[in-house]
Amino acid sequence: MLHQIRKLFDQIGRGDSVEVHPEKDVRMISAALMAEIATADHKVDERERQVLVRLLMDHYQLDSETAEELMQRALLERHEATSLYEFTQTVNDNFSERDKYLLVKQMWQVAFADGEIDAFEEHLIRRVAELIYLPHGLFTRARAEARDGSNGE
Repeated sequence: MLHQIRKLFDQIGRGDSVEVHPEKDVRMISAALMAEIATADHKVDERERQVLVRLLMDHYQLDSETAEELMQRALLERHEATSLYEFTQTVNDNFSERDKYLLVKQMWQVAFADGEIDAFEEHLIRRVAELIYLPHGLFTRARAEARDGSNGE
């Protein structure tokens, strides 16, 4: 998945014709990172899938079919993931601090959906937060709000 996203941004950087709109790119970035969290413990709990779809619907005002399709594509293509670095560089170039915070919070929401935080899930979220330079205070706030179910955006 991350390989595909990197390839897409390489094409855009070269000025190649790409049939993708920036809004869809942002959606795919979010779906990809949340899918990585949903599969970090080597299983996808139905509760995680439902939360992932709901987050995509709520955040991007998608209908359920579009959100489900985006999530499915992200889950199917995740095996092509290589490195987080190039991907998080794209996040750094295109996301505001608020967007980064919301992305990390959404990742936590997916992780908390099954009632337990796996060590791999926590490690991945921490690593992404570090690579996108999210201040530690916002990282801990995102975790607490996701855990408590609060919506303090």
